[in-house]
Amino acid sequence: MIIHQVPNSRGNYNYNAFIYTNMQWYSHFHKNFEVIYSICGTVDVVINGIKFTLKQGELILVSPYTIHSINIPKNTKSWVGVFAEDYIQSFAKKYGTLQYQPFRCKNNIEEFLKEYLFFEGTPEQFLSKACLYMICSECLKESTPINFDAPPDFKENCIIYLSKNLSNSISLSEIAEALGYEYHYFSTLFHKCFEINFKAFVNIFRISLACDLLSDKKHSISYISGECGFQSIRNFNSVFKALSGKTPNEYRNLK
Repeated sequence: MIIHQVPNSRGNYNYNAFIYTNMQWYSHFHKNFEVIYSICGTVDVVINGIKFTLKQGELILVSPYTIHSINIPKNTKSWVGVFAEDYIQSFAKKYGTLQYQPFRCKNNIEEFLKEYLFFEGTPEQFLSKACLYMICSECLKESTPINFDAPPDFKENCIIYLSKNLSNSISLSEIAEALGYEYHYFSTLFHKCFEINFKAFVNIFRISLACDLLSDKKHSISYISGECGFQSIRNFNSVFKALSGKTPNEYRNLK
């Protein structure tokens, strides 16, 4: 199961940072950038199907809408920061569609980041901007981009289109035409970038929307099913349980 982390897809200087040990996140994606830094031990990160092992002192910068998973074993400590592109607008505009290999910062920069960024909580905004731009600068100097051959904004345009059309029936050919691509080229590019079946990808978004709508108990299950683009309540219930482990009613009763 691939999860769309909606809380980590918000702008307006959205930021969160924590130090973790013995934690695991399965495949997920979000709109915001993410930095993973190994404080001690090794951290396994899988990005678009490629596995990287961060050694102590190494970082990796995860670009928006990139499918990734993280495994932080016992006796390992890692700082994970997720932040909106507001913090690094110049970098995001020029390099935000690329994905990079792991890298190390220069010693003096790493020590600065340890003091002013690599802790739980939010630093002062201008200081956090400076620190995050330092990481971007070191990334550009010390890392090699991974080329997935996707045009700029391809992933983001797919996400935007899906988000705006969830209540409608959406096919791969329709989104290809809407975004101006030949069908077979778009299909190849989509699977190369997201590494997931198109129908399953659409269902992730539909169930994310359903979870939000279920918090408002004035909406019936039937209404929510239609708003999320499902042709029948039976199909909605089946997909919802497959992705969340609960029926819509069970999920709603937990709220």
